[in-house]
Amino acid sequence: MKIVILGAGLAGSEAALQLSDKGCSVELIDSKPVFINSEVYSMEGPAELVCSNSLKSESPSTASFLLKSEMRIMGSKLLEAASVCSVPAGASLAVDRAAFSDAVLKMLNDSGNISFVKGGNITTVGALRSAYQADLYIIATGPLTGSEMLRSISETGGSFYDAIAPLVTLESIDTEKCFWGSRYGKGDPDFLNVPMTKDEFTLFYNELMNAEKLGWSELEKPEFFERCMPIEVIASRGFQTLVFGPFRPVGFEFKGKRPFAVVQLRAENAERSVLNLVGCQTRMKQSEQKRVFRLLPGLEKAEFVRYGSVHRNSFLNAPLVLERGVRVRSMDNVYVAGQLSGVEGYNESIFSGMWAAFEILNRMKGLENVPLPPKETMTGGILRKMINENGSFQPVNANFSLIDNPNDLGKKNRKEFYVKDGVKKFSEWFDLLSN
Repeated sequence: MKIVILGAGLAGSEAALQLSDKGCSVELIDSKPVFINSEVYSMEGPAELVCSNSLKSESPSTASFLLKSEMRIMGSKLLEAASVCSVPAGASLAVDRAAFSDAVLKMLNDSGNISFVKGGNITTVGALRSAYQADLYIIATGPLTGSEMLRSISETGGSFYDAIAPLVTLESIDTEKCFWGSRYGKGDPDFLNVPMTKDEFTLFYNELMNAEKLGWSELEKPEFFERCMPIEVIASRGFQTLVFGPFRPVGFEFKGKRPFAVVQLRAENAERSVLNLVGCQTRMKQSEQKRVFRLLPGLEKAEFVRYGSVHRNSFLNAPLVLERGVRVRSMDNVYVAGQLSGVEGYNESIFSGMWAAFEILNRMKGLENVPLPPKETMTGGILRKMINENGSFQPVNANFSLIDNPNDLGKKNRKEFYVKDGVKKFSEWFDLLSN
């Protein structure tokens, strides 16, 4: 059976590798040259991590850890690559973006069953079918999917705005004014922390609020996820909102006392030569970003490798458009994976690609509509949200509210129980289907 996948991001690459591993012939089309946005994409290779280089927490009491644990049981190829390309990031799994993309490219090239095609002016499902003959298709063109492609799948969808933080070089930072460490001293000192006094924060806050930002068009209605909001939007909620959010100083000491605020910088590569300003995603004009972020102690001469930006993300109304969170209801041989399908986040996108491949492989065996992962698992919770949501559907990311596993444990113990029980239930489900 031949499968054509449009889009070589996280979902498309994972789906291609999963299908190839089972002997399927796969043609993977890199759609980036068509859907390119130079403010967002910066690499030529597959599986580019755009907004952050972090695949979130590896702490065993977190929702992201449970999701990754379930994906590892399923045999995620991209999580394998991420582990090999990891960079210091405290309790999180973060990668060197370029090394990660290169590792995925090597996996694709070494698979033996994948033809990796660069580019192609394909703007609709019909155009894809005409240009590439296949038994099944997967659309994994990501959140920047063109409007024609989106409409060719369904008129029912939505959008939200995503934000990117700036990157600066380590050598341009006066590290004497900063310190390496992790919150509460836990784990390795992987973050460069910028401590601020109240006066320093006040100056930064005022200039941030007064800085010139890129405007919105009359047709745009900016809607953000709470965990990926522009810094100026967070700051607009009040003077100390940042201090209780991304700049919180709790768990840090500098020169014997807790700072008023702390900005954390996370390594972008193994050499730590480039750092990400965590929580500083922004819509400020580039000249204003340089001026305002250079007010941070130690960043007075910061050199910017990449400026922050905000971009519009599109997604399908999964409960109405997709069968089992992945197959287009009106097109029997077309599947959708990644953020376009209605998930949000790197790990969620990788899982979506895995799920598309899983459903296709089961279809080839004549095993359609196999039981979903148990309701006590994170993947099961994500899929049920995409299938059963009755209200105004919004993209789904891993969180414990998705899990149906009532208990009387305290907050901390409850999360640990969710993870332990979720991994157990998922393993049992996957082992049963694999036999």
